[in-house]
Amino acid sequence: LNGNDLVRAFGQVGIRGSLPVWKVNPAIQSLLFNVNGLAHKVNFDFEAFYADASQNLDRLPLLDPLDDDAQEHFRRRFAFNTFGILPGEDVPLRYDERFFALRSGMQRYVTAGSMEIADDLALVRTGVRQRWQTKRGLPGQERIIDWITLDAYTTFFPKSNRDNFGSSFGMFDYDFAWQIGDRFALLSDGFLEFFSQGLRTTSVGIRYGRPEIGTLNLKYRMIEGPISANVVSAFANYRLSEKWGANVGGQLDFGEAGSIGQFLDLVYIGESFLWQIGTNYDFARENVSFRFALEPRFLPGARIYRPGGTTLPPASSRFLE
Repeated sequence: LNGNDLVRAFGQVGIRGSLPVWKVNPAIQSLLFNVNGLAHKVNFDFEAFYADASQNLDRLPLLDPLDDDAQEHFRRRFAFNTFGILPGEDVPLRYDERFFALRSGMQRYVTAGSMEIADDLALVRTGVRQRWQTKRGLPGQERIIDWITLDAYTTFFPKSNRDNFGSSFGMFDYDFAWQIGDRFALLSDGFLEFFSQGLRTTSVGIRYGRPEIGTLNLKYRMIEGPISANVVSAFANYRLSEKWGANVGGQLDFGEAGSIGQFLDLVYIGESFLWQIGTNYDFARENVSFRFALEPRFLPGARIYRPGGTTLPPASSRFLE
């Protein structure tokens, strides 16, 4: 940081393992829950490692940014509005993006996007990935689906005062999805830090979709920690006709922020291309923007418009159009 030369030696050692177990019971049947047999598949994951560096992380400048411009812009406002610090000062270390990346174990990947994120660290990361699978469909045409999924992970820090601000456990997260019907799903996810004023967030939502027709997503997210917010977000896309489609969405905070922003896109479905024109209003910045996009229909991972979560096929791919 002061412009002098610095040589750093760094090394780490660890172990990683996974134990899969499963059980199948075709006798479990339920018309109410649309269950035709049940297979429970579980993966127990375990990872532990110890790392040591000859120089501390805070002696180095962050030459390779961790986030994009939008997140960096938000952090500047976060520093001024929440902590009232002066320009040039840093936010508390527990909210510093460098130490979040460090505690997440970013340094254990040789393809990490920032070489500066490496320091003394010891952690044990454990978790479980679960799938309850069943069969749905017409007799003789059944297909296997993930009826319920639940993944949960947490991290233990043996040297909690050095690595996790005094808390032995942290960085707990979960992801839950219940595919109630072929078109309707219940969703929830969350993240929890155990030290004082750490991030605690959870969400509940629904997803409804009809392939090639439309999708509706509704989510309610609660956030506590250095800031508090209760945000409702909604997104929908719909195929208006053979030649037109639309994307619409917005977010609303029940706290002081109020309306966060909305967007609307109209998509023209041409023979070879998808043409998009849209507008977005950001209430926080009082900014109105317009966007125009063009995308070939033959791309397998189309991003402009995916009604019902499916990519529109190229023209004449079904022999008659």
